[in-house]
Amino acid sequence: MPGRKGSLRGLMKVDSKKSPVARSTATPSKSKPSASASPPVSRGWRSAGSAGAAAPKGDGFGVQKARPSAQALTGVTAPPPQAFGGPTFEANLDRDTHSRAVTGNRVTMLFDGVNSFAERSKMIDGARSSICMQTFIFNSDETGWALAKQLAEKAKQGVKVRVIYDAVGSGRADPKMFELMEKAGVELKDYGPKWQVHTLNERWHEKHLIIDGTASVEGGMNIANEYALGGSGKMVFSRGETGAEAWRDTDVKLEGPAVNDATRAFLRNWEELEGKISDADKKALLPTIAPVAGGASVRVVQNNPNVKGLEGTADRLYLDAIKSAKKSITIENAYLLPPQELRDALVDAAKRGVKVQIMTNSRESNDMGAVADASRYFYDDLLEAGVKIYEKQGGTLHSKTATFDGQYSIVGSVNLNGRSATLDAEDALGIQDEDTARKLEARFQDGLPSVKPVTQEELGHESLMTNLKQWALHTFAWTM
Repeated sequence: MPGRKGSLRGLMKVDSKKSPVARSTATPSKSKPSASASPPVSRGWRSAGSAGAAAPKGDGFGVQKARPSAQALTGVTAPPPQAFGGPTFEANLDRDTHSRAVTGNRVTMLFDGVNSFAERSKMIDGARSSICMQTFIFNSDETGWALAKQLAEKAKQGVKVRVIYDAVGSGRADPKMFELMEKAGVELKDYGPKWQVHTLNERWHEKHLIIDGTASVEGGMNIANEYALGGSGKMVFSRGETGAEAWRDTDVKLEGPAVNDATRAFLRNWEELEGKISDADKKALLPTIAPVAGGASVRVVQNNPNVKGLEGTADRLYLDAIKSAKKSITIENAYLLPPQELRDALVDAAKRGVKVQIMTNSRESNDMGAVADASRYFYDDLLEAGVKIYEKQGGTLHSKTATFDGQYSIVGSVNLNGRSATLDAEDALGIQDEDTARKLEARFQDGLPSVKPVTQEELGHESLMTNLKQWALHTFAWTM
């Protein structure tokens, strides 16, 4: 088959920008609670993709054609990138992400489940007053049962244990596991029971483990064997299967004043689920924490499409960081389906000379193979601009991390896809710290032996059926 631009695949790409894409609008419009714990945001964002929005067209995200550059529209060159950590960069993030940067924090990288779950267990064992945990998946496999029993034991010891889990993400779990915790005194809240059709496509994907209000684990790992122990080895919906290779994932342990903001994010969710908490308990969960000398500046960014002021904050965190990069951008992300604005920002960065590298899943490694097929539909413009894309081979990559110019890092639950942009509740840390960035960049390099670079030549030789499948699946990118 000829190169992509001259192939049927290329023609479909052009035609798709003219044809509407069917989209479910089953989720009704509803009034949004405000992010009362933070100052108000003066501007709205991203009407496409909100509940009750018109059906999107074109690229699967509601964009009919590529966005013209600011220079093309106005004849004025776009403003130069802002220095990471500088007053303009931080002020932009304050406004755009409804968050604040807090200095004096210790950030400890927890690469892969073996390290993260060992640290989690140690932290829980040492809890004296409170444990606040939120997860998308709480599976009733060996990992889930072990954690449930550990939390139940802490509750029996008098520690106040509160757990939020997503009812759909945890839908395969044995109810007896949750009953065990409740009988021991653990307070449980589930978001969006499976039978609530109107919330079926809106999930809570945030992850927090906060101990005594002074230390937390943030990142991408859920509570299940594949995160704690190993990988799936299968392509589609394979959670819980035993694989030969461990999943590649990243958490961070956070200590310092920024833990207060992680706690506020958890409490906002707890209260939205009508969880009761006394003023005294709330005060105890938000202690004054002394800053760590020479510690990192950290902002906790909470993204929730159904909370006024928190819509689209995760995308804006990435956008502001991408637009500020001058030298390098290094991204690891499990499900690479970036909406148009993020794709444009990455293309613009590569064109201004920034070295942009992205590691994501191949169809072999992806636990949801259809996502890998849809992802490839969006590779053309990125590769043409000079972005390097590497697809993981073997075990699944589940990380959601990025570094910028060796100075700024993002670690959290945020996938670069339509779900994280417009449907799911997410959280991420924006970290101004060279040591953290250096460790994440070294981690990226360590993973290169297990990836395969994607080339334009390779894409140009994909079969007609492969092209058709990618085209069909990309129309669902907004919900993948």
